[in-house]
Amino acid sequence: MIQSSSRCLGILGSGISHSLSPLIHNYAAAQLGVDCVYLCFDSQSRQFPGADFFQTMWDVGALGFNVTVPFKEQAAQVFPGSGLASVNTLYRGEKFWQATSTDAEGFLLGLAQLNRNLDDHDAVVFLGNGGAALALYEHFLKVSTRPLVILRRTADRDAAWVKPQGRVEFLDLTAANLDAVCRRYPKNLLLQTTSAPLHGDRLDFLLPGLGAFQGAFVDLVYGKTSALLDYLRLKGLRTQDGLPMLIGQALLCQKLWWGQSAKFADVEAMLRSRVK
Repeated sequence: MIQSSSRCLGILGSGISHSLSPLIHNYAAAQLGVDCVYLCFDSQSRQFPGADFFQTMWDVGALGFNVTVPFKEQAAQVFPGSGLASVNTLYRGEKFWQATSTDAEGFLLGLAQLNRNLDDHDAVVFLGNGGAALALYEHFLKVSTRPLVILRRTADRDAAWVKPQGRVEFLDLTAANLDAVCRRYPKNLLLQTTSAPLHGDRLDFLLPGLGAFQGAFVDLVYGKTSALLDYLRLKGLRTQDGLPMLIGQALLCQKLWWGQSAKFADVEAMLRSRVK
């Protein structure tokens, strides 16, 4: 129940009416007895909020924000103290907002639900090079020595990615390139990080590239997933949609905002009962 004492949180993005974040965080707040309300700040102009917004929200005692597409990289520029190229979380610091990303650690919490970790695979392969991919990539460079391969539609963003020599490879997003990578690294961890399925592109053109694949597949989209997830699930391989990562990063955000979080299993059960 919203009261006069309730404090505000929210998600900043554009075209995010499908977001499950309000459902997750309001459910968790109710479970934990946190007096707050989590809202969706959906920018119709696709403009990241200005300094006045963040000052006002600080002054009224807002607890924090999530940042999602297309603003993760802009948030990192506006709040450079994190040293990250992609930011998904703002939380109250001693004097003003602090920025970080819970995407990578949240992904690893989700991956643990498959009883897998990065070192169980001979490489990590990204389909897409957006903000979510970049956040995972930056973290994986620090915590793993596995080769990293990025298949993307456009090379425009490549310059923003740190590229350790001999460890990272950038290729065009084609079935032929995916097939070559899967033959070289058959037990790779394959990550579908694009928002294409949300816009009606289920990436069917990549299916011929999966013949040699024997690893684990995670589609970071939930609800409207790619054809790759359906295909690999039918083959009996380890697969996962985007809900476990979403839950994992959300629980880490809650600890930054409230000092506590809901239980993973409780949140997942609630979401699975409501998301078709």
